[in-house]
Amino acid sequence: MKQYPSILQSTGQNFSEMPSAYIFDKLDGSNLRFEWNRKRGWYKYGTRSRLFDKSDPDFGKAIDLFLRTLADPITKVIRDERWDNAIAFCEFWGSKSFAGLHDKNDPKNLTLFDLAANKRGLLGPKRFLSLFNALNPPFVPNYFGQFNWTRGFVNSIRNGEFNVTCEGVLGKIGDGWEHTLKMAKAKTQKWVDAVLARYGSIEGIKIVNS
Repeated sequence: MKQYPSILQSTGQNFSEMPSAYIFDKLDGSNLRFEWNRKRGWYKYGTRSRLFDKSDPDFGKAIDLFLRTLADPITKVIRDERWDNAIAFCEFWGSKSFAGLHDKNDPKNLTLFDLAANKRGLLGPKRFLSLFNALNPPFVPNYFGQFNWTRGFVNSIRNGEFNVTCEGVLGKIGDGWEHTLKMAKAKTQKWVDAVLARYGSIEGIKIVNS
């Protein structure tokens, strides 16, 4: 099952400019994967690092949530595009989710933020927006428009000058099918400070950079 690629935070030597990047809200939750093929439908489910089923104490309930909310509209796109297989990447989150931890009594959302199909890589942001324009937040992330991804723009995110939900934003250009996809993330100082206050400098930095 294809894993979602690691995205570097735009700081220090990791920074690279992206002209006219598509900017999406980056939600604070857990990255889950849902796999479909033409013979079996939605049949495989995983976190970023492991598979799970409905008996899983942490994410088992996400399966029914996905089947109830996102499965049908995503399947329609898959069939309209005549793809044979696809993996939907979704953020599992609630209002009390923080740095990968969830309150079990907090109602959860699933937000589709990327999709890979026909074993050709992730859709580019332009194509993603075109194919899933019938979905609105929270089923897809807030889309803020296109901005030049510069150090000044990243600093504006860090300083809280952008109306993000909490954690930060994700910027994308290109298309995975054309081997041109490029992605970067920027986080707010408010979120970074909250993580460091809760987890301490050593563990907190690992979470901030993940």
